[in-house]
Amino acid sequence: MLYFSRMLWKLDGMSFDSLWKLEGKEADAAEDSIRNGIVSHLYKLCAQPCVISVGNTTRLEDFDLYAEGILPMREHLTFDEVWALEEGFCIDVFPYLEQRRVEMAEKPRLLHLMQVAWDPRSHRMEEVWPRLVGELGSLHEPRVMAVYRVAGQQRALIFVDVVDAAGLNAIAHLPSLAGAEVEKVEGLRDYIGFAQDVRRGYKPPDPPPSGQ
Repeated sequence: MLYFSRMLWKLDGMSFDSLWKLEGKEADAAEDSIRNGIVSHLYKLCAQPCVISVGNTTRLEDFDLYAEGILPMREHLTFDEVWALEEGFCIDVFPYLEQRRVEMAEKPRLLHLMQVAWDPRSHRMEEVWPRLVGELGSLHEPRVMAVYRVAGQQRALIFVDVVDAAGLNAIAHLPSLAGAEVEKVEGLRDYIGFAQDVRRGYKPPDPPPSGQ
């Protein structure tokens, strides 16, 4: 079964230099999970101490195994959300992101997660889900990478790569989303690109000299 997870960093006074060293080890484990097909999405939320993923498992015990035993960051991570998912569709994400990294200088784009929901009393999602999948799958621009339905909820997750905010607005105004609430729109970083920054000793730019 597919699961969405949201993992929060617990810094607890940890310096960012220490964080980057530990996150470098986490990046190695993350890349192994990509190569082994364990995860199909992996992103760092922009400007937030949070990582999200979509992965496949046959045992819920695996979440305990990773959260409490395997992940290098396990003592500094909290799994804030773990949701079972039904897939509408998903492109081959990591090859797409690899090509995207090559083209970013000439064709800059912006990854986002849109979380949409319907009134849980209406059960309207039962009606609109097939239409939503069809509408999103037919879009050429913005590029929808995947859409998932959260099991047992009137909620969907849409992973999209846009040129600008107009692409997000275009999705929000699709006919199949009439009556739905856009709960979140979160900017994402391709985790592999983020990991490359971490390995280079990711640091903020030096502040300008005083008086400037």
